[in-house]
Amino acid sequence: MTQCLAAGLPVASACSGRGACGKCLLTILDGADTLPPPSVREATVLARNGADADQRLGCQCRMPHAGASLLVTTGYW
Repeated sequence: MTQCLAAGLPVASACSGRGACGKCLLTILDGADTLPPPSVREATVLARNGADADQRLGCQCRMPHAGASLLVTTGYW
C-alpha cells in the first residue's frame, strides 16, 4: 500500500493495510511474474473475496526490487 500511496494513488482500505478487508484489491495487468507469491494471509483474503488469479491485495504485495514495475488497475480509481 505504501508504494501506491508514494506514487500518489488512492488506496481503498477499511483495515489500515493489515490485509484483512480486501478493499485494496488490484488487478495486475502486467508484471505479475515479478511479484512473490501471496502470503498465507493474503491468499486467505483473496479466496474469501473470490478474487481472480490476476488479482492481489495492494496492501500486501510488495515489489521484489526497485527496478521492477507493475501495471495495475482497480475498480475504485
